[in-house]
Amino acid sequence: MNRNAFVHILSQNADKKGIVMLLGEKLEILIERRNMSKTEFAESVGITYRGLANYLNGSRRPKKEVLDKICEKLGVSPEFITDDSKSLILDSKERFVFNSKSDSTSIREAADYLEKGKQIFESSSISSEDKQALFACLTELYFNAAKSMN
Repeated sequence: MNRNAFVHILSQNADKKGIVMLLGEKLEILIERRNMSKTEFAESVGITYRGLANYLNGSRRPKKEVLDKICEKLGVSPEFITDDSKSLILDSKERFVFNSKSDSTSIREAADYLEKGKQIFESSSISSEDKQALFACLTELYFNAAKSMN
C-alpha cells in the first residue's frame, strides 16, 4: 500500500456516512466521554451494573423511566439514543475504537497512543516542520511494518 492509498483510506473513514450505531454503542461512548466508570454511571441513574451491561450488549432495552434518566444524565434525547440510524459524531480516537477489529487490550493501547499523538500535534511547543517530520516518520513506520507482514 502506498502513501496515497493510505491517505485515501483515512479520508474514507473520516467521512463515512450511514453508520449504524446501536443504543449500547452510543451509551458506551457517551459514558466514556463523561469519564465515568460503567458502575458509577449505573449507580447515578439508579440501576445495577448488570442492568447497564444488558443495555450495552443489546440483550435488553431500558424501560421508559430508566431511559429518561439515562438520557437526562447523558444530555441526549430518548429518540436519538434509541434510533439506530442516528449516530454520534466521533472524534478520531472514538472512531478508531468503534471501527476496530482487534482485541480490546491492543485497541486501548493504540487509542492511548492516538490521544498522545493528538496532544503532540495540537501543541504549540513543536514547530509545524517538526510535526510534519513526525508524521512522515510514523507513516514510514507503518509502511515498513506492512511490508514485513506480507
